Amino acid sequence: MRLLCALGLFLALLHVTSCLLIGAFNNQCFGDRKSQDNVVMNIIKEIVLRYDIILIQEVRCNHNLSVPNRLLALVNEGSPQFKGIVSEPLPLGSTISHRERYLFLYRYQKVSVTDSFQYTDTVFSRPPSVVKFSSTQTVGKEFVLISIHTQPTNAVVELRALVDVVKRAETKWLNKNIMVLGDFNAGSNYVPMYTRPTIPLFNTTVFQWLIANNVDTTVSRSGNAYDRIVVTTDMYNGMNPRSADKFDFKNAYGLTQAQTEAVSDHFPVEVQIL
Repeated sequence: MRLLCALGLFLALLHVTSCLLIGAFNNQCFGDRKSQDNVVMNIIKEIVLRYDIILIQEVRCNHNLSVPNRLLALVNEGSPQFKGIVSEPLPLGSTISHRERYLFLYRYQKVSVTDSFQYTDTVFSRPPSVVKFSSTQTVGKEFVLISIHTQPTNAVVELRALVDVVKRAETKWLNKNIMVLGDFNAGSNYVPMYTRPTIPLFNTTVFQWLIANNVDTTVSRSGNAYDRIVVTTDMYNGMNPRSADKFDFKNAYGLTQAQTEAVSDHFPVEVQIL
């Protein structure tokens, strides 16, 4: 019996390590002040270490990369394993002082970045950053991740425009393995149900929504699934949709509500690629 249990555990671990766990985390107001808080940064570090690729939103830095660099140095302490790719400050061309960036962190022994581009359509408050990855963990498969953090009051318009970003990535790289992830603000107050038939991303013959409407992704328990992961049907065929969920780091790490809110007002969302 012990031998069978040990064999089962080995096979389970083998399966897990042959997959990629991808996450998206709106790390609320992630600027210099938060990145210099050791307690908060160590929690963020543990969250990052959970993933093979993680998109971090609300990274606040303009002309320097102090915040991404601090986080990379922290997660690579002792055993370097992550690299990062960061977007331009957004909104593009703006002079406001609190512009945000998208930051992808990835385990470079498992995946590599083969190309990327910054979308520039001004319909978006924070135009998507588009990155193509190649992975030895998924039989050399290439796939595309599109980041998004919509403006809440303009979420419907921006979600409608996301299909154009997907088409551009498909055309540029002749690749239909595409995932859109981030803070869609896709709760009922910003994206009411009656608007969804007007949003091409909700066409279920082309796209699959992996985070259900009843998954509350907020720390405050607002009841809203703001953060989402949406994939093309081609991408869907190579993943484990049952693994899609939020990561409740409050319960996982035994944090108080105050400790959790010091990290973010959102939980990460995640999914596993086979």
